Amino acid sequence: MKLTYENVRSVLRECGPLTMHEVALFFPSVPYNNVGSVISGLRIKVRKKQVYVYSWTREGVGRKYLRAVYALGDKRDAKKPPVISDKERCQTWRERKRQAKLLPNQAPTSVFQLAQHL
Repeated sequence: MKLTYENVRSVLRECGPLTMHEVALFFPSVPYNNVGSVISGLRIKVRKKQVYVYSWTREGVGRKYLRAVYALGDKRDAKKPPVISDKERCQTWRERKRQAKLLPNQAPTSVFQLAQHL
C-alpha cells in the first residue's frame, strides 16, 4: 500500500485509534519517519484538522515510552499525562528489585550466583 493521506485516513477509519508505530506496520516499505510526517500533516489545521490525539499509552520493552494514540476527527487532543518524577521511577525500580529478592528458587543469572548455590 502506498503512503498517502487518504490511505492513512482509511487505516484509522477501519482499525480505530492507533499509535504511529501501529499505523507504520500497514506500510512496511515506507520508513517510520515518513509515516510520522503524514500524520503530522493530517493534524495541521490548515484546511481542517483531520486527526487528533485520542489518548496516550506507554510502549516499549524495559523503559516505557509515552506514545500518542491517533484517531480520525476534529476533536481536541487528549491531555498529556504528567511526567514520572525521578523519585517515583526510583521507587518502582527499588520495589521491583525487592520483589526479585523475595522470589525463591530463581535460576542464577551469573556464574557468581551459580557458585553461591553450590
